[in-house]
Amino acid sequence: APWGLPAGDIMAAAGFEHREVDFERTADTIYKKGDMLGQGWYLEDLAGGYSVNEIFAEAKIPLLANLSFARNMTLDLAYRWSDYSTSGPSSTYRVGLDWQVLDWLRVRSGYNRAVRAPNIAELFEPQLLGGYPGGDPCEGPEPLYSLEQCARTGVTAEQYGNIDAVPFDGWWHNAIWGGNPNLDPEKSDTLTLGLVFEMGNAMQLSFDYWDIRIEDAIEQMEPATALDQCALYGKLCDLVHRAPGSGSLWRSNDGYVYGITWNLGELHYRGIDTAWNWSPGDHWQMDLIGTYFLKKQKTVIPNDPDTASDCVGLIRQGNFDDPRNCYATPKWRHTATLTYDSNSFWSLTGRWRYFSKISYDGDIDQIAANNLGAQNYLDLNAVFRFMETHDLTLGVNNVLDREPPLVGGPLSNNANSINMYDLLGRFLFANLVLRW
Repeated sequence: APWGLPAGDIMAAAGFEHREVDFERTADTIYKKGDMLGQGWYLEDLAGGYSVNEIFAEAKIPLLANLSFARNMTLDLAYRWSDYSTSGPSSTYRVGLDWQVLDWLRVRSGYNRAVRAPNIAELFEPQLLGGYPGGDPCEGPEPLYSLEQCARTGVTAEQYGNIDAVPFDGWWHNAIWGGNPNLDPEKSDTLTLGLVFEMGNAMQLSFDYWDIRIEDAIEQMEPATALDQCALYGKLCDLVHRAPGSGSLWRSNDGYVYGITWNLGELHYRGIDTAWNWSPGDHWQMDLIGTYFLKKQKTVIPNDPDTASDCVGLIRQGNFDDPRNCYATPKWRHTATLTYDSNSFWSLTGRWRYFSKISYDGDIDQIAANNLGAQNYLDLNAVFRFMETHDLTLGVNNVLDREPPLVGGPLSNNANSINMYDLLGRFLFANLVLRW
């Protein structure tokens, strides 16, 4: 419904929404027993659901128009109240400003509070007893930690130095894995500020700075991390349950550490997106979209710098449960395209994909140490138009057949490499679109 202002009409909308989310997974006997070749873990049935009621409103308000310092200025407002049957109420909102300062300069900014409700698996995955990779720093005749530190994890003075150590390697300390029905939604705050330059009708250049903070991130707490946090700092001690009498975490099912999902972590991402396009004439089109990462910090335990890591331009893999592990994130990446359109029945496009160098922080993977330099990929495709409404596209991705950089097993997540890179090599494709 519009309302008139000197700069234009206010546009507003409001509404109510109700959603029901239900999910059920039934595992067969093979999966429940863990007998599938390479499965490595039991898979139990999963069932659960939740409902949510939401009230929302949004408005677009023109503030200024046709002024020397403001061709137009528009304020965007939005608010949503959500009531989840699992975690209760939460609110999200947004404030945005779009300011066309001059014909060639535009400023845009925004602040946004968002939430992510836990999914069915995070809430209702069955809690089962299993093992975790990592030891108990308070077992054996000479424990790693002092009596005072181990006492925080539930070790008595009589047990200290007398808890039997696991006599073999492997996942032989007990852990309870699964979901957590008491999870709250994650919360994030996003701040953006952008500049758009219109250089005539043929060229546009934009820069957008963004800062994203996520609190109460839903993550699985690694049992070994919980043990260390309890012993060293007195945190997360409720997750450690030692067997009565022996104090062991492996001799019986009465001793274990929780590894279920929790609202614990914090994430802080910051960077700059840039976009450029240029049309020099009737036939050529050039585009570039890129991201420069300034910060990608993960903190497993809030306010504990020992569990924080900034992963920009790094890949790091220590022990399985090391909170400082980093997935490869290049400091700069972009995709640039150049298109020639004959303005008749065909056009040709070349695309350049670029990933800047990744540094390996560690000494375990000797393959990755000097093998993660900048990566470049060239793609080509041609479009043929016929019968006015139909298109045939023929293309080749990774024309030069560049192989992805190899890494060792601890760092690999696909075929001794990293999913971010082009793993297929030279790839030919065709696409036919018919319109009537």
